[in-house]
Amino acid sequence: MQVEGLRQCGVNVTVHAQRAVRDWRKLDAALYETYGIDLSAVRKVTGWSRSARAASLRIAFRALAHLVGQPRTTAILSRNLYAAFLFGVVMRRPLIFETHQLESSWRRHLQARLLASQHIITVVISKRLIECLARHHGFAPVRTLVLHDAAPAGILPLPPEERRARLISLAPQAYGNWRQVCGYFGHLYSGRGLEVIEAMADARPDVLFLVFGGNKSDVTARLRANVRTNLHYMGYVPHPVAQEAMRSMDVLLMPYQKSVSIGVEGQDTAEWMSPMKMFEYMASGVPLVSSDLPVLREVLEEGRNALLVSPSDPQAWVAAVDRLAVDHGFAAHLGATAHTNYREHHTWAARALRLLEAAEELQCARSLS
Repeated sequence: MQVEGLRQCGVNVTVHAQRAVRDWRKLDAALYETYGIDLSAVRKVTGWSRSARAASLRIAFRALAHLVGQPRTTAILSRNLYAAFLFGVVMRRPLIFETHQLESSWRRHLQARLLASQHIITVVISKRLIECLARHHGFAPVRTLVLHDAAPAGILPLPPEERRARLISLAPQAYGNWRQVCGYFGHLYSGRGLEVIEAMADARPDVLFLVFGGNKSDVTARLRANVRTNLHYMGYVPHPVAQEAMRSMDVLLMPYQKSVSIGVEGQDTAEWMSPMKMFEYMASGVPLVSSDLPVLREVLEEGRNALLVSPSDPQAWVAAVDRLAVDHGFAAHLGATAHTNYREHHTWAARALRLLEAAEELQCARSLS
């Protein structure tokens, strides 16, 4: 996603990554299906392996082989810890290091060295993450830049009167005399609040709840356990379809709990997360009901661009949805304000401009040293 934002700003980008598809000729189609973006014009240096183990190391050394002869004016942006350490600490190249987590074991020492460097700018996805990193390492990162995640530019809301017909074409389950249709998009991991949605469905049988996303095993388990006729687990759909379905909902739900899994044992991101789907929700122009978590308040404001409710109180979620059902003007206000916030501040292109400013700052500092 960020690559597309940089490309829109006229940057010549080379991506170093491990691809999930064996045949490199199918990579562009797979990227479009997963992320809804066309990267066919972007240079990609990739490799494929049957195993995900040591993938980050393989990517780092492949990037090293490619970049060692490049001009030192080349800006390097890395979310790969090993590549960042090689370029920023070992080779002392100006570097923008983006991190979304607290590293453990010996990776923690690599992260600490990066955070302590004067010629490395560390990009974090929330202000809370800076606090968490400082507590984790025992010192504040030397140079940081807070850049929340974002959504693709150019997403336009649908008029409310067109939403239901569009949704029925994507999800026939929406056909019928439903008072509202509420949508959830994302993984089904622990802490994502699916239990809240199930409780809402029990409380409001005249409201339809559609849940998009999840891996095959999680979706299968939910389908087997679900006996509700107004709750449907739709499973995975290509990203362009998911984005169109978002724009077609009456309400979008983001019921994160106080502990949130990303599908990796021991990783809990609730304290510092910046969910990409939050910005895609905002881009849709559909009113959003979200858990009231401190980190989400960096972007969401109660009664202005979202309704914020207790993560563990299903009755509060039902009350929020009921309010949006009867107060159409307020619902429209929430959606319109959220879309304006997205358009002005939270696109990948806007984020790319901030990254380019950071890269220029590093180059200027290097020329003066």
